[in-house]
Amino acid sequence: MDALIKDWTVEFHSGIPVYRQIMNHVAEAIARGALAEGAQLPTIRMLHQALKVNPNTVAKAYRELEHMGLISSQRGSGSFVAPAQERAVLSTKEKKARINALFARMTAEAKAYGIQVEEIVTHISRRKSHA
Repeated sequence: MDALIKDWTVEFHSGIPVYRQIMNHVAEAIARGALAEGAQLPTIRMLHQALKVNPNTVAKAYRELEHMGLISSQRGSGSFVAPAQERAVLSTKEKKARINALFARMTAEAKAYGIQVEEIVTHISRRKSHA
């Protein structure tokens, strides 16, 4: 678990809420397979200490991820990656809205770091061809 979160950081002045950054780290780890179905996530305590954030911030991120269907929490046992079949299935309209929201967040964060949209598109195209 320590290996998973050792590279996770939060940027307190990026304009992106810390809980969202945590959600992004978890979602990215699930997408790339670093957190497989049924894998236990770091505890709230472990993550808040590692990232030096308020434990309520981690709890909020986990609640949001659970609401999205990416994880499931079991009182007293922890939080786990939800099986793919239990994850929320979005309608075409919902998918489009999510894509638009993701794009807006991604471009806002990229702009804060001086990254051009064209660079993102190029990177996505390269990654897509390797998938």
